[in-house]
Amino acid sequence: MREVRTRLGWPDAAQEILTTWDELGAPAEPVRLPDRSEVIRILHRMGADEIDVADVVTARPDPEADPAMWWVLERCVAHLRSDMGGHGMLSWPSLADQRDPRARLTYLYAFLAHLPETLAWHAERGVPEEVSWATFADVGEKLRINRQIYGEAGLDVAFWFTLHFRGSIYRLGRLQFDMHLSEGEPVLGVHIPESGGPMSPEACDASFAWAAEFYPKHFPDHPATRATCLSWLLDPRLAEVLPGSNIAAFGRRFELMPAKDEAGLHGTLDVLRFVFKKVVPSPEKADLAVLPRDNSLQRALVGHLAAGGRWEQRGGRVPLPQQN
Repeated sequence: MREVRTRLGWPDAAQEILTTWDELGAPAEPVRLPDRSEVIRILHRMGADEIDVADVVTARPDPEADPAMWWVLERCVAHLRSDMGGHGMLSWPSLADQRDPRARLTYLYAFLAHLPETLAWHAERGVPEEVSWATFADVGEKLRINRQIYGEAGLDVAFWFTLHFRGSIYRLGRLQFDMHLSEGEPVLGVHIPESGGPMSPEACDASFAWAAEFYPKHFPDHPATRATCLSWLLDPRLAEVLPGSNIAAFGRRFELMPAKDEAGLHGTLDVLRFVFKKVVPSPEKADLAVLPRDNSLQRALVGHLAAGGRWEQRGGRVPLPQQN
């Protein structure tokens, strides 16, 4: 473990996950990476851009050349295998700052190695193949966003995909829904992918209706009756500056919960990341002068920040549609 921490420059906070991985050990069944042609086929099906596909293929892990990263990859696969169907994201430390692409893309290769188990998990529960691949298309989208932010291939939010590859999140139309517990109650968490066209009320209605049908059918052991969402899109001030917008309509679906501590910090950082593709350590470090103002959303967001305001990450809940 010391070699791994030294190799990656991880802080003391990473010791907990390293200890977990050490206790898990290597998988009982050896890790098998898909070959070059399989990697290309899978990434194409996930909607990855050609430039990202090419970079991923050339960054194939090598246990002999870099045993420390192979140790990480094996333990990540073991972690996924040991918690299929688990709720919540696993706390894998970021590899986004690694200069070696083989290190930076280690988590992605762990996901690719584990993909057959995830597909089998889906099949056992009757999840349609088209839903599986619509869900995995998030990988292609996040590779694209990573390149927009950092100018290189990577998954700086790899921990997010521990939901996808443990079978606890699915894309149903315009929205994604993950299974988790909120104060002991089974709920569906709502997430909004960047791709998929306008977030129109009709598209969102269809997704909520699909979720209300999908989860009782395929996951009857998770009897959710309502959905929750935690997002900057639920900041009620958006409805004031963008009345009549799809964003305003989306926010009105939810009963808002009280704002949490640092809601303005997290919301503003999310706005900078998801809308403007800027990652900064704090809102004060953002150079607002370089942010585009090409549409009404961008102008409203930047205008509020330029006036000294912040956008809040807010939580809300909404009953799922009743099924006949």
